[in-house]
Amino acid sequence: MKYIYTAPECPKCESLKEKYKAQSIEYIERDAERLKNPSHGRDNVDVEAFVQLSMQNMILPVEVDK
Repeated sequence: MKYIYTAPECPKCESLKEKYKAQSIEYIERDAERLKNPSHGRDNVDVEAFVQLSMQNMILPVEVDK
C-alpha cells in the first residue's frame, strides 16, 4: 500500500494525488502535520515518512510504500 503525506494548498501534493487517480493507484493520504507531533502516536509508516521528509529537505509530498 502507498501512503502519501500532504499539506493543504500544496501544488506538488495535488499533482501527485491527480497522477495517482489518473493511474488508478490506491493510496492512503495522511496529513503531514502528524509528522511534527510525535505525541499523537507515530507508527512505523510515520517514522519512515519522517526520514524520507528529512532526506527531501522537508519538501512535500512524501511517499511511503508498505
